[in-house]
Amino acid sequence: METATRTTTHTADVTVDLCALRHLTESVICRAVEAALTKSPSVPEGIAAQVVDRNVTLTGQVDWTYQREAADQIVRSLPGVGSVENQITTVARTPLENAQERLNNARFRDPQIQPDHVVVTITGQTAVLTGYVRSLAEKRQAGLAAWIAPGVTAIENRLDIRPL
Repeated sequence: METATRTTTHTADVTVDLCALRHLTESVICRAVEAALTKSPSVPEGIAAQVVDRNVTLTGQVDWTYQREAADQIVRSLPGVGSVENQITTVARTPLENAQERLNNARFRDPQIQPDHVVVTITGQTAVLTGYVRSLAEKRQAGLAAWIAPGVTAIENRLDIRPL
């Protein structure tokens, strides 16, 4: 009879049995991944997961980047998952007509962003932000505001921070 040595880690009120995690099979991890993705309102149907040696590869297409990121975060938090390779792609939802104009109008409506210092350019399906803002919070807000444009599937936030 073999004896397995159990290693446990205690952090605050959480106890993790590392030996138990090692014994989770690929099929158990795969079912857990599928169930978690299905239950999430942030992840649309059509996202597939493949599990090899506790490493999960996610594939499929989503309309919004937050959906791609939600799937990644959900899977990373599951017991037994060693790593996640996120190959989910974001597809353009609508034509990019007037995307530049919509982005420029959106940044004028956001009180955290000084519009005279931020330039938004659409390159392909990517919104590129250049110029400067006063804080990291303003830079983040400008990046979030750029997602308003239909058809934009990526943001390049090149804004510099120049405190006043």
